[in-house]
Amino acid sequence: MKRMKWYIALILNIFLLSSCQTGIGDEQLQLQHYYDANDSAKYEADYDILDKGPVAGGVLNLFTTEPDTLNPILTKNTYVSDFLSFIYEGLTRLDEGQKAVPVLSDSWSVSSDGLVWNFHIRNGVKWQDEQPFTAYDVEFTIQVLLNTGVESVYKPLVMNIAAFSAVDSSNIRIVLKNPNSFIPEMMSFPILAKHQFQQKDIISASKNFSPIGTGPYRYTSYTEKKRVELKSNENWWYLNAEDSKAKDGMFMSTININIFNDSDEAMGAFQTGEIDVASIETGDFSKYKGRSDLIIKKYTSRNFEFIAFNLENTVLADIYVRKAIALAIDRERVIGNTLPGEAVASDIAVLPDSWISDMEGISAGASAMYSIPESISKAVNPQNGNASEAAAVFTAKTPKEALLQGGWKESAQGYYKIINGVRKYLKFELIVNSNNSLRVKAAQEVCTQLKQAGIEAVCTQIQWNDFLARVNASKFDMVFTGCRVPQIPDVSYLYSSSYLPAALPARSDSARNISGYYNVQLNESIAALFRENDTDKRKVLYDDIRQIVTNDTAYIGLYFLRDAMVYGRNIRGPLEPDTWNRYKDMTHWYKPEVP
Repeated sequence: MKRMKWYIALILNIFLLSSCQTGIGDEQLQLQHYYDANDSAKYEADYDILDKGPVAGGVLNLFTTEPDTLNPILTKNTYVSDFLSFIYEGLTRLDEGQKAVPVLSDSWSVSSDGLVWNFHIRNGVKWQDEQPFTAYDVEFTIQVLLNTGVESVYKPLVMNIAAFSAVDSSNIRIVLKNPNSFIPEMMSFPILAKHQFQQKDIISASKNFSPIGTGPYRYTSYTEKKRVELKSNENWWYLNAEDSKAKDGMFMSTININIFNDSDEAMGAFQTGEIDVASIETGDFSKYKGRSDLIIKKYTSRNFEFIAFNLENTVLADIYVRKAIALAIDRERVIGNTLPGEAVASDIAVLPDSWISDMEGISAGASAMYSIPESISKAVNPQNGNASEAAAVFTAKTPKEALLQGGWKESAQGYYKIINGVRKYLKFELIVNSNNSLRVKAAQEVCTQLKQAGIEAVCTQIQWNDFLARVNASKFDMVFTGCRVPQIPDVSYLYSSSYLPAALPARSDSARNISGYYNVQLNESIAALFRENDTDKRKVLYDDIRQIVTNDTAYIGLYFLRDAMVYGRNIRGPLEPDTWNRYKDMTHWYKPEVP
């Protein structure tokens, strides 16, 4: 299946500074339709199964396509990665607010220069074959990821590591090339058991691999083209952890991951009750409308949609033009007319629920230490050296006011201005990849709104390869595209000069600052964010970054798409998927007894 092959490669890209792409097609987006969360209560009320509370011994039925490998480091199949996360754990995991939570490491510290990190290994953790879990397993896993012969979606997470070593069985020491305050969030990749690879190299050993992890479920069998079976791990360390929510045990004693040719076949099995939990694919939501026997839960995805300006265009290099365009675009109206209820408006590529965007309770001292100077912020195109007008003095409230303030004049042919001795009119092309029908619809709505504001805009649909070629060559006025944000709240790939096209290889999958945007103050704030370890100060720095990006308007952030999980009528418990864990609290799910 085309969509799955591409998405498998993308969804596992939990990498840092190369997480954004210049466009994603229908089969690449994994856009989910969903009901409003408030509808879930209605569905639950309609159930006719008497729920007397949690019952142990249930069997959870999931699905996957044929596994490429059962090694969690090497798999590129997102379905395989999902169920292997029940077996394997990382030093940390991300909570719903995108913050690192201790897992196999119970604490960590960093040197004053931000370069040396120490992660302490949780005591008493054992592999599922009863071997002790130690820092040497972490050392081994990092070495595997850094191995030039290993292709792993987790490799970018460790590329900033200069040196590492297990100090002893309880401590792993990591030395960075450059400071990175987000290292705890990056240490969420699955840890391998070193003793499993004593006789064979990582590639050879992974061909017929029997997973051994530290997580809540253990691998028991794999029947090719039929299923993978997991059983609850009764010796899971978390069952005995202090204040553990899992003290009552896990109610699903068995997980059957049934193998299908593609997701369409699997969703057919879901419809007949053979599968208990699934995600809803693009365009399929209508199939579930009115079904009172299902629970559908929505959550914000990592897919961010935005418009990029080409700052080499002398007209778009004028900040007043970009401001006018931004004022003319109503995000909520775009969502309402094209994706009603299926997106969350956002002006920057950081998830709205991320901890770093929560400014409540920030101390005055932290704010004063990192506040932006009241000097004028300028967006500069490094190719031609043209500086934007002062964003700090921008006062317009409407597109017309912005243009008039910037020296543009009205005429029968539209707004015009003399630039470098040439009369220029406001007429732009907005390109969009034609294989993404939802994005095309949204781009057309944007062009409609611009025309209503007196800004001539033509929406041009282009096939994917041609679309990428034009973006790579900067042959566009404006581009409607999207990216998959990384697992840390970093915006470097869109806004930092380190990611200008000229500074990176011309690869279609590279994260790049495609607008050609350059701002010295922004670069300094981003660098400071990576050096700073104080939570409040990091929030202030992020707020500064957001202000600069918003003021300069080299990009127009639009929205995050939403995904959803759908559950069969017999699945009970905390059904609360989030951006970072679609199977959150899965160990507390159960199936009520049927009379």
